Amino acid sequence: MKRRKLATLLLGAIMTTSIFAGCTKNNNTPASAADDSKEVVVRLGCWGGNDAETKMLDDQIQAFQTKNPNIIIKKEVITGDYLQAIQSKIASKTAPDIYYLDVSLASKFMKEGIIDPIDDYIDKEDMKDFFPNLLQGYQMNGKTYGIPKDYNPLVLYYNKDMFDKAGIKPPTTWDELKTAAEKTTTGNVKGFCLENDPQRFGAFILQNGGKINDGDKPAFNTPEAAQALDFYYSFAKNKTGATFKDMGTDWAGAAFAQKKTAMIMAGGWVIPYMAQNAPDVKYGMVPLPKGKQDGNLMFTVAYVLNKDSKHKKEAMEVSKFLTGKDGLKIVAESGLAIPSRKSMADVYTAKFPERKALIDATPTATVANYGLNGSKILDALGKAGEKIQFGQVSDSATALKEAEAAAK
Repeated sequence: MKRRKLATLLLGAIMTTSIFAGCTKNNNTPASAADDSKEVVVRLGCWGGNDAETKMLDDQIQAFQTKNPNIIIKKEVITGDYLQAIQSKIASKTAPDIYYLDVSLASKFMKEGIIDPIDDYIDKEDMKDFFPNLLQGYQMNGKTYGIPKDYNPLVLYYNKDMFDKAGIKPPTTWDELKTAAEKTTTGNVKGFCLENDPQRFGAFILQNGGKINDGDKPAFNTPEAAQALDFYYSFAKNKTGATFKDMGTDWAGAAFAQKKTAMIMAGGWVIPYMAQNAPDVKYGMVPLPKGKQDGNLMFTVAYVLNKDSKHKKEAMEVSKFLTGKDGLKIVAESGLAIPSRKSMADVYTAKFPERKALIDATPTATVANYGLNGSKILDALGKAGEKIQFGQVSDSATALKEAEAAAK
């Protein structure tokens, strides 16, 4: 499942569950130092990936084991419904010592004390090497609860052959995006692929000076957000854009691979899909066209510390290595993910210069954490987008006003 679809499903599920009601508050005291002569097993929870992703994590684990022979990492791959499985393990106090946590779920886990703050285990100077907007998604009340392992911002993918035929360059502004969509719309091909997803069109709201949320509350009922959605859905109105569903596919990457659209907004997860499914398509990546200001959304996953872990010190040594320079160098050179450290950006772009747009988009991106009420906020805003597309409301302002009421 694509990462963003997974994040949305996870977010919706966790906001409706009460399984955490019986969880006790965490204890911030670090575990005592382990006897160096004694082996300690640290359980690492993760979801499954393809063969290349599995090998990358295994390589990281092996590199850690070589340097730390007394800490044995037991990788536990959770298949199926990852969130449901983690919930069950948390409730029965059998959750792994450390595990993956999508940023969309972080507020709930932090608020409920399901995970421990990690400030007593980390080097504050070293943490400055991480992109600060990534860390913000795992911070609450001055404490840090996770170390991001990789991430993806949104960029604009464009079909080079279609752009060359139209005699245009990749767009850098909203006006240029409008022109590019007009000139690449021909026959059954639409210039721009739309998605009724706040985690796509939300970038336009940010670029126009608006917000999606303010902490746990919706903040999208503003003139800035309405203007952004007016522009976004103008592509559908002018027939220079359409949703991937209207193009007969199940996601934007498929529409792009099948040459049904000249442009899509997506993250790095499109790259392996294109390599496997459309190796003949020549495409490029550029930062999202700019509105009144730069704006973007960024998605990330972190290693978090189980509050019930019996080996917190050792578990954090594992987390710090996997997200350290040695661990993330393996990630950077694999090309399977974007490493979360600023110092690894050059390593990544040196090997994959065509992907520089992903790094360039990072500093001005907003991490996709929508607070404790995130499920309702995203659901209401997504429905507002559908109403605008299908003309079920008089204007975007009306749709957003209705959505705000639904999200409270």
